[in-house]
Amino acid sequence: MRRCGECRLCCNVFPLPAIDKPAGEWCRLLGPGGCTVHDRGQPEVCRQYACYWLEHEGLPEEARPDRVGMVVTESGTVAVGGHELPVLVINLVEPDSDRGPAARAMIEDFLAAGMAALLLHGPDMRIVYDRTRYAAITPDDIEAAFRYERSQDAEELRRLGAVGESFRPLTRAEAEELFPGNS
Repeated sequence: MRRCGECRLCCNVFPLPAIDKPAGEWCRLLGPGGCTVHDRGQPEVCRQYACYWLEHEGLPEEARPDRVGMVVTESGTVAVGGHELPVLVINLVEPDSDRGPAARAMIEDFLAAGMAALLLHGPDMRIVYDRTRYAAITPDDIEAAFRYERSQDAEELRRLGAVGESFRPLTRAEAEELFPGNS
């Protein structure tokens, strides 16, 4: 099983309301050797986090998040236009840095491997998917469906400290307003 090594990028890119950590800032619990409270007080959301690179040992060492400048997380699937689309949430860090080409190449590899949808966050937020295969689906459709699916986990996400207390499930009417084909 892989280990993080010197990578700590997830400790920067994600917001962590449980300890008042905003996205894009280094966690105050991070020390030179990693998390200073690992296994004794580390937020549960951190203990449960599943890094795509760690879980997919077929990815090369060069694809480690800190080396490509992005953190990739599998986020299940969303139902859009009669299709189940796998979603990867990609947090890009410094997309214009010297690591940008490696990140873009990795995203292209995901698409070539059949990943149907990628929801990218960061300064360059956009949705990327095979528009030829899913011509009738718009990025707004995917985003609305993703937000609906994610909202259904509101209680668990709040319990883990991954979202603030105001995060809540969408009602059926709200979901239909966001994405009429989701019902």
